[in-house]
Amino acid sequence: MQSMSNRFLAILLSLLVNCTTVSADVPDFDHDARLAVANLTPVQGAKAVTIESISNKPVLVTFFASWCPPCLEEFSHLNKLAQKYQATDLRIVAINVYETWDDNDEARMQKFLETTQPAFAAVTGSEKIREMFGGIDRIPTVYGFDRLGNPGYRFIHKRGAQKTNATFDELDQAARKLLGLN
Repeated sequence: MQSMSNRFLAILLSLLVNCTTVSADVPDFDHDARLAVANLTPVQGAKAVTIESISNKPVLVTFFASWCPPCLEEFSHLNKLAQKYQATDLRIVAINVYETWDDNDEARMQKFLETTQPAFAAVTGSEKIREMFGGIDRIPTVYGFDRLGNPGYRFIHKRGAQKTNATFDELDQAARKLLGLN
């Protein structure tokens, strides 16, 4: 009952804020969600993710689609973050969801990747992966996990919000926290 109560409070708090970096506002997962992204199919030649590449490492996971304008800006921030922390063991994984909505998916994705040139892994998601992360239904959504797989950061693009993606400073602060540099 206590766990359900805590989960309800976490959900309620998430509805009240657009971006949260306070771990109490990040929902508990009953599994190490970051490990669920290992061995997913890379997006059109992008970097792959293996279990070895993310085990015991802090990981930022973002959900995106090639048609999502806020995702373009977020990828720019994530590229800067990847460069800034390239000497650390921070990993960034982008999971493509909600991609299929017309016949130009492959061409649109190719253009998105050429434009953003992600310096991090980009993989294809699924309904199962979205559910493993608590039912992702908005993009971009970003989760940050520490070395043990504990969630420590979350940003969700809320419908109608003026803020559409996490800023570089927010992602940088989250990375520092996840790396234990704060």
